Amino acid sequence: MNTKPLLKLADLNFSNRLKKVCPHLFVQVASTPLKNPVLLHTNLDLLNRLELDPRELEKSSFTRFLNGDLDFEGLIFSSTYYSGHQFGYYVPRLGDGRAIMLGEVVNSKGEHFELQLKGAGLTPFSRMGDGKAVVRSSIREYLASAHLKALNIPTTEALAIIHGSDDVYREVVEKAAIVLRVSESFLRFGHFQYFANTKQEAELKILVDFTIDNYFKEFADHPNRYVLFFQSVVKKTAKLFAAWQSVGFAHGVLNTDNMSILGLTIDYGPFGFIDNFDLDHICNHSDHEGRYSFGNQPPIGLWNLEQLGIALQSFIKEEDLKRTLDSYPLIFHVEYRRLLKEKLGLYKNEASDEEFLKKTLNMLVSTKLDYTQFFRELSHYQTTKTLTFPSSPELTAFLIQYEERLSLEKTASTDRQIKMLATNPKFILRNYLAQIAIENYDSNPVVLFQIFEVLSHPYEEWTEFEEWSRPAPIKYKNLSVSCSS
Repeated sequence: MNTKPLLKLADLNFSNRLKKVCPHLFVQVASTPLKNPVLLHTNLDLLNRLELDPRELEKSSFTRFLNGDLDFEGLIFSSTYYSGHQFGYYVPRLGDGRAIMLGEVVNSKGEHFELQLKGAGLTPFSRMGDGKAVVRSSIREYLASAHLKALNIPTTEALAIIHGSDDVYREVVEKAAIVLRVSESFLRFGHFQYFANTKQEAELKILVDFTIDNYFKEFADHPNRYVLFFQSVVKKTAKLFAAWQSVGFAHGVLNTDNMSILGLTIDYGPFGFIDNFDLDHICNHSDHEGRYSFGNQPPIGLWNLEQLGIALQSFIKEEDLKRTLDSYPLIFHVEYRRLLKEKLGLYKNEASDEEFLKKTLNMLVSTKLDYTQFFRELSHYQTTKTLTFPSSPELTAFLIQYEERLSLEKTASTDRQIKMLATNPKFILRNYLAQIAIENYDSNPVVLFQIFEVLSHPYEEWTEFEEWSRPAPIKYKNLSVSCSS
């Protein structure tokens, strides 16, 4: 019997632990509510984990809360300072230009959730911007965060999305929206860089100690707590990037201020999933030199960690920093190899595996087969021994080698198929799916509901939405996204 208490918004305590100990990281702000706000969608799974009563959704107070125009005791309405390297160049002051922290809530399990509005108006860090978010980018982030969680990839989440009648000026005039983002913590590499580069050494120590005591508790009482903390951040980051590579996800703008200290996917902007396997794929049309191309993500992860290490050098000896950073390539490689082998249904370790994985990826490059469809069909191949792709010498050679490698496995083909179907998604958030949701959000919002459900359960067959598992139709072939996305 479920005895979990269901809470009203007014019952929540929004006090924030970080602001209490590190007030100089925050600046108080006021929200700018949208005109005529409409609740577009709510993530019911996340609502349940927050233990909010679903009947709250029917009340106008819920939409007003999402709009930032409803006050509760403890709400902090603050934005934070941070700095960071943008496209390799250090910018000393960035901060939350579109994000407003509401506070932190705790459920009956003791789980902490920070709540943050994105697009709720100007902050001191908005610079030349307006502090608002558009429907287009908000829907993309809302779908993507739920989708990556469903793919078992660490990520920030989004509880709900609203839209209003306000005009927002980007490349064209668009309508405004607000997303309520949720995470255990929104701390970024850039927060640590900010205190380090402004020589606020006492504040930096408070921030580092707070982070260890609350998010890396296993090291809290260890004499080498700072080294172990950094080692854990490196490990989490390496594994996150390996997970991205394994599903074909490109973040698009991996500045150090877009890096989570907890190893979460954060700040969904010009992201994209690859169709065919292309290491040179650039999903952000603002990335003219390909710094954040799909294949360049793993080394960029290391580069960003090096910048974090510089910010932490007063706590960690140079040799410990170097040794920890040197561990990144191996951690990434081992995790990426494990994930690729699972996609192929290979669970034993063989000396030939490394070479076979290279040949598999080279085959995907030369044949230009759709990356996601290939592994999904390969899951069914375990029992059918057929693929629907056009025959080619490269694919034929691969299947011969694949059969030879499978012969070394002890797992039955039916069991292997079950595992592979739970590893290889049928659906990914291709840009055109997000575009379909964007085009229909006002006139036919049920489309957003359907796409959200499919992407939240991407391993299911969903035969009624079969076309969404395929690459983009011709009319959507040349979609492009930028940092405003």
